Amino acid sequence: MGWAVEKQTGEPDFSGWSSIRLSGLLQAAAGRDGARSILRDSPERRVWSGRPQLEWTYAGACSLVARLALFFSHLGLKPGSLVGICLPNGTEACAALLAVEQAGHVPCLLPLAWSEAELGAAIEAAGIQAIVTQGMVGEQRPAELFCRLASRYFGLRFLCAFGPFVPDGVIDLDRVVELAAAVEDSVDGDRGPTPGTPGLVTFPAGSDLPRPVYRPTRSLVAAAVGLLRAVRIERGERILTLISGDTLAGVATGLTAALLTGATLECHGLFDGKALTRALEDGTATHLVAPGWLEPALAEAGCSERAASTILVHRAPVRFKANNDIRARAIDVLALGEIALLARPRGPDGCPALTLDLRDDEPLPLRELLRAQRRVDGAILLAGPAAEVWDYSRAGMQDVSEPPEWRDSGFKADVFAGRVIGVTR
Repeated sequence: MGWAVEKQTGEPDFSGWSSIRLSGLLQAAAGRDGARSILRDSPERRVWSGRPQLEWTYAGACSLVARLALFFSHLGLKPGSLVGICLPNGTEACAALLAVEQAGHVPCLLPLAWSEAELGAAIEAAGIQAIVTQGMVGEQRPAELFCRLASRYFGLRFLCAFGPFVPDGVIDLDRVVELAAAVEDSVDGDRGPTPGTPGLVTFPAGSDLPRPVYRPTRSLVAAAVGLLRAVRIERGERILTLISGDTLAGVATGLTAALLTGATLECHGLFDGKALTRALEDGTATHLVAPGWLEPALAEAGCSERAASTILVHRAPVRFKANNDIRARAIDVLALGEIALLARPRGPDGCPALTLDLRDDEPLPLRELLRAQRRVDGAILLAGPAAEVWDYSRAGMQDVSEPPEWRDSGFKADVFAGRVIGVTR
């Protein structure tokens, strides 16, 4: 697929990216090789979710997404409505995101770890009208939590959940998928283009009140391409992620990267050292995605030695160590809130090699995906398609005008010898 071309002036042209949809990438891959695996759960997830391990081929995932999209498109919501997705790391979270997008609505990703008060504030701030969640996650009952929230916020019209333990008054999505299978011949695999610009809504961490931001799908894809510049992932390999898909970092390094490369995405909802070690011993070339703070545990368990690469996601603010536990085949990803991701292979000395400089050895279009610079006071400024976000509210996007070339990330960088050694607010 042609991600970018250059105009006759030599300037990069990303205009062709505006119509990119993740569900469209899934359909395109299914048409080429429908029997290949795309989504897989961890084997141990029944223990904490009551749900069996599921694995979907491209063809199977397309069918699942089409069934769910048919349901979402008949809820009676206006095109482009926000549908909240509050699910653990798993195949259902990926399928729900793709189905909401394919139905013509906007996925709004809600962290499962948030408190009831935080989730309530997020629903009201974004004007979410429907929720997709799960009946059981460990000792938590998310579907019951959203029932309580719906009784206080009348704008929340539809509650949907995967089982078990789906409460009365909540739509059972497992039953929806079963019923839709009976009329599958009438399910249109492509519901047509999403009204306006396809995209999703996430929430930056660290603010007193949830502040939704909208990111076009083209920007999400640009962020994932930036990661894939730093790590080579081949078709048929595996991305094993411990990162929940409710942030830019989670979606870009997981589902989006898998769709772009043809890799299988295996989602582990909770960190289990023994289960992870067993998964890495099956002989599949695996790229392990994990939070940066898990590095010592991953090294102690020997996970990095078994992986083709270890992708460590660090959420700013952060301070990098001079000597780290994982040296070989490590890639550091710096998440600057929900604005952008910076990714670089780790240096041979074990120190993160993150810089704010363009890589001159790359073609111009790729270098222009994300540009960063540091002001005298240390503030990190960002530009390019991979940093394209807007504030969002119940009234929609706050500023839909052409964004400035450079935007303040809200973070400051400490730089030594050209490398970023720490990021503060």
